[in-house]
Amino acid sequence: MLPILVGIGLTAGSFIAKENNWLLFYPVVINLTMLGLFGYSLKRGPSMIERLARLKEPNLPDEAIGYLNRVTLIWCGLFIFNGAMALYTALYTSIETWTLYNGLIAYLLIGSLLGGEWLYRTFWLKKS
Repeated sequence: MLPILVGIGLTAGSFIAKENNWLLFYPVVINLTMLGLFGYSLKRGPSMIERLARLKEPNLPDEAIGYLNRVTLIWCGLFIFNGAMALYTALYTSIETWTLYNGLIAYLLIGSLLGGEWLYRTFWLKKS
């Protein structure tokens, strides 16, 4: 709910101030929100990735918990990196560079992490 309210606030502020650049900070808000959710889940448990894994397999073995926590931590790292890059592109680059990173590269990184983790889990982790 908070990202939606911030998005509305950025949109309204941009309109009132006639400053479209405020909207460039929305990807920063999204990455900070995701970092907050994933990080909080690591602190309070169960981790976000464990919660998602339990939707498919409710009776996960205890050995999986450490792995799922590490994957959640990797996601936190991605959100930190993406948020920092979103902030950098909003503050210091052209709209074309901002669009390239936030509209393509960030999604490629997310897809690579999703696909890479799936491949690792499917082919290599199950062999052990």
